[in-house]
Amino acid sequence: MATSDGAHASSREQQTRRGQAREADPAPPAPKQLWKDSFGRASIRALQILLIAGAVALLGYLVVALKLVTLPLLLALIIASAMHPIIRMLHRAHFNRIWAAITALLGIILVLVAVISSVVMTVIYEWSDLAVQTQQGINKLITILSDWGVPLDETHLQEYLNKGSQYLQTSGAGTSAVEGVSMVTELVAGALLMIVMLFFFLLDGPRMWRFILGFVPERLTSRINDAGLASVHVLGKYIRGTVIIAAFAAVVDLIAMLVMRVPLAFPLAAMIFLSAFIPIVGALVSGICAALIALVAAGPMAAVVLVAVVVVVNQVEHHILQPKVMGSALSLHGIVIIAALAVGANQGGVAGALLAVPLSAVIWASYKAFRSTRLASSTESELAQEQAEYDDEAGSEEAPARS
Repeated sequence: MATSDGAHASSREQQTRRGQAREADPAPPAPKQLWKDSFGRASIRALQILLIAGAVALLGYLVVALKLVTLPLLLALIIASAMHPIIRMLHRAHFNRIWAAITALLGIILVLVAVISSVVMTVIYEWSDLAVQTQQGINKLITILSDWGVPLDETHLQEYLNKGSQYLQTSGAGTSAVEGVSMVTELVAGALLMIVMLFFFLLDGPRMWRFILGFVPERLTSRINDAGLASVHVLGKYIRGTVIIAAFAAVVDLIAMLVMRVPLAFPLAAMIFLSAFIPIVGALVSGICAALIALVAAGPMAAVVLVAVVVVVNQVEHHILQPKVMGSALSLHGIVIIAALAVGANQGGVAGALLAVPLSAVIWASYKAFRSTRLASSTESELAQEQAEYDDEAGSEEAPARS
């Protein structure tokens, strides 16, 4: 009996020790607890960023892959946004929806045909002469710098210049007949598709937007509507302002080139007008080409004067014209504009460079409008809550006074 009692006592002591050991060892954390500490929250944010980046990359890939549809769609949206004030003016003049859309569309087509025939075709017809004159200007500039003692590796420079000149003079000319026909077919199909889309945007743009808002949760309808209105406003002001600034730069530079008897003044002015739609980089490239041609035709003094005119025009654009005609439509830092241009040109060529900046401005304006509406709504709710709390406190203080 004593032996059995001792055995039971020792077994109870062993069980007690095991229980104490189990209590001393911490239990493993539950899976949900792993996401609540600082590392878990950082992992969730990193996963969200990766998902957003993947969605943006997929959207960009689809836009580039389906450029025959997306490019006319974007161009139609941009032009329709620029024409929004004219559509409203026609409605105030008692035009119905259909006739207002038809009138605006015919006006846009006439303007585009005039610009393409007078500006774009001028640059295309004189492109080889522009390339030759620019090449001669670069060679003369290298000679002048070498005479001044500036160390230049003329062998490598000449090799690069020859390649660049050959590319400029034969750009697009070396394609086969089949590729040329395919390119023309794509351009015609894209132009027709853009005209059809533009007509429907002008006709039923507000109805389309209300249809899209119908799929948005009710609590987000007001904020997304404000973001959409901000996008239309920014796009319209950007296009109208860019046209005014481009025309101003082309006219002033044309007058300066005619006064200094620079050859190919009209093609250069047309190129300056077109390059103004690519901010920062376009004005720089067109100004350099004009100065190089002036260097060959009229000497170093004319080139220096033309560079000074281009710089003054650029400063007037940025500090006087742009704030007046664009306002906050292009409230982007220069580094953002250059990065957007680089990405757009890399992914979409010339069309990507033309669309990169306005799309970036639209995204930024939409985000600001969405965020400001959210802050305004949260501020209103906080003020309402504070007012309700104040009313409750005032009521509780008045109750004992009445009693």
